[in-house]
Amino acid sequence: MEPIRYKPGEAIRWLETAADTFRKSAKNKGKDAVDPGRDRSDFKKVGANVADAAGALFDLGRSAWADMLHRQAEASEYVLQENHFDVVKGGSIKSVEYKRVTEISAKGDSVSILLDKGNLVIKPYAYIVSGRVKVPVGWSRNGLEVPYELMIEELAARCGVKLTNP
Repeated sequence: MEPIRYKPGEAIRWLETAADTFRKSAKNKGKDAVDPGRDRSDFKKVGANVADAAGALFDLGRSAWADMLHRQAEASEYVLQENHFDVVKGGSIKSVEYKRVTEISAKGDSVSILLDKGNLVIKPYAYIVSGRVKVPVGWSRNGLEVPYELMIEELAARCGVKLTNP
């Protein structure tokens, strides 16, 4: 049986776009703070310089955070094999045999997998928000976009346990 790879959905690329936007904003605000043509003679201008510099640092930090989240999501996947599944996060791979899973329970979008020794938690990498509606970003299952819940249901079926919602 060929392995089935679940990677975060294509919407994760928006994190990279957000990082670029924050980086450009920081660059523009930083230029304003050190602009040699700017009149720095009165106190209000000094406050504006400090505000521009602080805004640039804040945007630079947000761009770094979005970059880190994007890279972390890109390097993560769940691989369903014949007798076990692999949890790949960054450089680490954790293999779990299906028979070790005793319970899978979902609370909201967070899924807890109880093992004979230990547990795993699966959470969405990101959400799509529209007004008051918040939907978890789905998965790319061997290159095909699927809903977030599909991997959890398939994992429960392979483990032979019922998915519970407390």
